[in-house]
Amino acid sequence: MATVLAISSLVARGRVGLAATVPALEWLGHEVWAMPTVMLASRPGLGRPSGHEVPPPDLAAMLGALEADGCWPKLGAVLTGYFPSPRSAAVVAAAIRGIRRAVPKVPVLVDPIMGDNGRLYVGEATAAAIRDELMPLATMATPNLFELGWLTGAAEGAAGDPRATARRLGPSTVVVTSAAETGDSITTLAIEAAAVIERTRPRREGIPNGAGDLFAGLLLGRLLNGDALATALDASLADLDRVLAASAGRDALDVSMLRG
Repeated sequence: MATVLAISSLVARGRVGLAATVPALEWLGHEVWAMPTVMLASRPGLGRPSGHEVPPPDLAAMLGALEADGCWPKLGAVLTGYFPSPRSAAVVAAAIRGIRRAVPKVPVLVDPIMGDNGRLYVGEATAAAIRDELMPLATMATPNLFELGWLTGAAEGAAGDPRATARRLGPSTVVVTSAAETGDSITTLAIEAAAVIERTRPRREGIPNGAGDLFAGLLLGRLLNGDALATALDASLADLDRVLAASAGRDALDVSMLRG
């Protein structure tokens, strides 16, 4: 079991951000310290997304309290997801640098939740902060194809050759979700220095938001359990597909399927 510091959005209704990542990690046996960057009543697209950003000074104070309590040496990994502002990304980057001083080889997974379908859904300054502040600290990243292209400046909508582009991103392992799509399939690529793993699975229609958050938690959890990348990828995609199949047409991902 590892202790994971997970930093992302927190919603009361819906399964996105921490509400998807934390159950995946816990199901795989890990302890999660969940730190919200923003708190919302409902996920985007489901009701009124009333809520607010955790003010960056408050976020820094909470992370500072964990550091002052001597918590950093206990960490086995860090996972970052959604950021509502460049200042919040900078605060978390500073905390990760502190964690690295305590645990130099701690794995850091950056899930750059920035956009899809040809557009950013965070401010450009926030996306730039994820690229400039967080990505250099990552040992692993899980962008979709649009995010990969934006982060590297590759051709819009294509990310050039995603295999070559991923190797320019920086982290030693890059898993590109939705790297290729057809009407009935989606391909995921896992790229390391000397290897490319490609997996294609059926497309699921009518699924609620949060699949990327869930996948990041599943993948990190299995890697922390000692699985090789190919094994972790196959198992995570199978678990994700099981959840998506059960969640079609629903308001939120049915993460209870992880217990099946």
